[in-house]
Amino acid sequence: MAVDLYQVILGGIAVALMVLIPILSVLVYDVLVGRWDEGIRRWRERRSSAVAHRRAVRELRHQQGIPIEQLAADLRRLRGILGNDAHRSAAHQMGNRLAYDKLLMQACGMLDIEHDLDGDSIGFERDIERIRIEAELERAGVILSDRRFGQAA
Repeated sequence: MAVDLYQVILGGIAVALMVLIPILSVLVYDVLVGRWDEGIRRWRERRSSAVAHRRAVRELRHQQGIPIEQLAADLRRLRGILGNDAHRSAAHQMGNRLAYDKLLMQACGMLDIEHDLDGDSIGFERDIERIRIEAELERAGVILSDRRFGQAA
């Protein structure tokens, strides 16, 4: 008794149709009535967060410039120096302030914070702008003061 290949193929198609048609009809009905909406939404959220995570990791691998942590450490160090340089020369004080402002501008550029330190503001206006930027950076998560002791680092 020989088995005909044609009959085997037709039998396989018939079984597949008898099994797949009811399953597919139930799946289509569930999608149409919205039983899977929550599951599909959660899947899309997980997928988009995974894509965002991969993108962030890729950007970290190809990061240019100094890390924000190093910049924050330099800002804390210079902030402490600015608080204790009253006995130094005016040129030294001005150099420290310019270096601090340069670091503030760099941090603002990294975090997309608007600033006016590179403008024409001088004296009191520049001090107010510096304080505003420090507050914005703190709000963005850059720690500029040593919170353990409640004073500038």
